Amino acid sequence: MWPGFSPDPAAAPPSPGTPAARIVAEERTVFLPTRELALEVWLGEQRLSFFVNGNRDRVPHIEQLTASGVSIRLTDWVGRLPFRLVYERGEEVQDVVVYPAKLSRTPKTAFAALARMVAELPELQRRLHFGGDLPEALSGVQTLWAVPPSREALLSVAGEAQRLWQLARRQPRPAPPGQAGRARERRVLGGQVPDRVDWNRTLDLWGRGEFPHHVALDLPAPQLPPALGPLRELWQALETAAAHLPPGTERDELQRRFARALAAFPRPEPVPAARGTSALPSASLPRDPVSRRAAQLTAEVRALLRPTSGLPGGRVRMAELYEFWAQITLARALGAVQGELSTTADGLYTGTLRSEDAPDAGLPAGPSATVSLNPRLAFGGIGLSAQTLQPDLLAVLERRGSSEVVVADVKYRPLDRLSSDHQREVNDQLLRYMGLTHAATGLVLWPGSDPEGEPDPDSAPASDLHLAGGPSPATDRRVSVLPGGRARLVRLRLHPLDPPDQLRDDLRDLGLLPHEPSISDPPPPGGPT
Repeated sequence: MWPGFSPDPAAAPPSPGTPAARIVAEERTVFLPTRELALEVWLGEQRLSFFVNGNRDRVPHIEQLTASGVSIRLTDWVGRLPFRLVYERGEEVQDVVVYPAKLSRTPKTAFAALARMVAELPELQRRLHFGGDLPEALSGVQTLWAVPPSREALLSVAGEAQRLWQLARRQPRPAPPGQAGRARERRVLGGQVPDRVDWNRTLDLWGRGEFPHHVALDLPAPQLPPALGPLRELWQALETAAAHLPPGTERDELQRRFARALAAFPRPEPVPAARGTSALPSASLPRDPVSRRAAQLTAEVRALLRPTSGLPGGRVRMAELYEFWAQITLARALGAVQGELSTTADGLYTGTLRSEDAPDAGLPAGPSATVSLNPRLAFGGIGLSAQTLQPDLLAVLERRGSSEVVVADVKYRPLDRLSSDHQREVNDQLLRYMGLTHAATGLVLWPGSDPEGEPDPDSAPASDLHLAGGPSPATDRRVSVLPGGRARLVRLRLHPLDPPDQLRDDLRDLGLLPHEPSISDPPPPGGPT
């Protein structure tokens, strides 16, 4: 077994005499030995043919079929592919586990990158308002590794979250800075007695013949509990985890309970920066014990959904998954996280995302951004026929009274190994998008090269694989300034295992995000201040 990997808990152990699942790179040919000539070969509900599947599903097809075995050409479907071989008498299933070789030529690293992308999908689902479920084309991704969480575990955490909220509400909450000790006078007409009465002014009022009016003192509203933000995040994690329970009345009831609890929370107020200072990220702000405990519980809930370390149990089209993940990752890096997305008939995700009025704590302050996914750009041109171009992403960055347009195309392909003709096709496509949108920057996002990984055999038992190496942390970036100096083509690496701030750093280097002022790290506990 692979070091650090455990068997997929959803997969039944192989029976004696049954070959172990084979680990194969995507878009390779795999040979499945057979005991006799197979009459049919199935993958799920799809019967494989000898012809290349020309539709968007890109189902694998048969290259050769003999009495000794069948050769199947794989596509960009990754994960566990259970091929069902039908014989004249009986049938058998042979599992092939396909890893995304464009993320890494080392299976262990490739699966780790894929797991990172899958783990982010519930968060994307919540933030982008997909509604009840992920779009159909990606719904199978959740079952790649996910193990349903325990209902009892979620209820236990929810009970503690409720107790933490009661404790947070009882904590002292002073008035906002600059308003402490200030009260606003308010005259209450008639005989109604307010909660807080200024009796000196009220008696003076009565002495002037204005009985029975009262003078009330309205104190400034106290600040919201400092633990409000972490507790909201905890309930959001619980709501996401409840969606992963097995379908049924218990799941629906738990989702409703968590949704009601989350809706009852007031919206947290943005933390104002002191005059002459910069606002610190939330990770740098001191946290009270309730906030720290809420953050710990949030991590525990998300750990319940974390992909297992075993081989995947489901499958997904890697090109679709990478394109969607890259689009959203770039949009979030630009600060565009509010909006709604929908899917078209051909499975593309369309919609517009915008910057928040008050950015999340995890997002840096930057220019206002409006990002459109897969926009259809139609024009008439010099003739009567209309023409449409559709880039993967179109961003408009507004800052200081000016705007800049960025267009991006996502390629789940090894750009450094493409032929010259194919590279020119990528350039031409991006230049058309840039010309139509007047974009000064055209980005091509790709997984990057993998110089350290060594190619694995086309097929090898999982128990015999030796895994080492991984994608290089260096960014595969290339900037080409176009003639005239007004525009540029940029090849930018975007890999799931890159450092979390790598993309934002690259965007800052390109001038698409402002450079943040350096903030020194807080001293360690017990250290000098």
